[in-house]
Amino acid sequence: MDSKTLSKFHKFGNVGKVIMTVLTVIAIIATIMCAVATGFVSSLPKDALTVRVTNNAEFRINESNFQSLWGILVDSLSYSVDSDPEEMLSEDGSIFTPPENQDFNAHISFFNQTYSSAKFYSDGNTRVMEAKSEPADYRSSDLVSVLIFLTLYLASGAVALFMLRRLFAVLAQCDSPFREDLIRKMKAFAFSLLPVAVFGTIGDTLSSAFLSAGKNIDIRIQGGIIIAFAVTMCLVTVFKYGVQLQKESDETL
Repeated sequence: MDSKTLSKFHKFGNVGKVIMTVLTVIAIIATIMCAVATGFVSSLPKDALTVRVTNNAEFRINESNFQSLWGILVDSLSYSVDSDPEEMLSEDGSIFTPPENQDFNAHISFFNQTYSSAKFYSDGNTRVMEAKSEPADYRSSDLVSVLIFLTLYLASGAVALFMLRRLFAVLAQCDSPFREDLIRKMKAFAFSLLPVAVFGTIGDTLSSAFLSAGKNIDIRIQGGIIIAFAVTMCLVTVFKYGVQLQKESDETL
């Protein structure tokens, strides 16, 4: 490899090593801060803090467009009332509407929100439905598991950054990119991404469940990190082949 190309490799390795060092220090500090917050929250009594939140929504439908728009809304609305079903039929007998000025049980999913009760009334030329969700309770004790996995996620991220720093350190000194020690560092970095993906997935899923008070539990897989692992392992295979070609070339010479 000519000296100009080798110099570029060394410069790239030195710059990457500095950046990874800074990011690793930041990740370690963030991990320590998160660990302290985890310890503090876990030391609190279970009922130290409870926040109860109730969501409210108001659906206002113009009288002239009521039939068409209500027909769309009822696809995501189910309700139960004590009135005779005949009394809930519209004037043309094509669609059911709840009685006015009466609270009724409902299951309404709209704009990624879910409501459990509603009240229907008229306001001039507008039909109005006021919907209310069941109270969502947020407790400080529920935050402990989120903070634990966030700490593990940050700690594993710091390890992955350190592994990447070691990879750049080899690039900063090597006389060729096709070296066995470079491949080992690259493979170590790839496998260090797996705990990041696992802890990130669990932490993000628990965070989503906490923010919805346990109503919506969606598994949020860290697809980007998994793709980074797959790409790095592909590069390991390519560089292994490059090492073999380098050996054959050296033997030939």
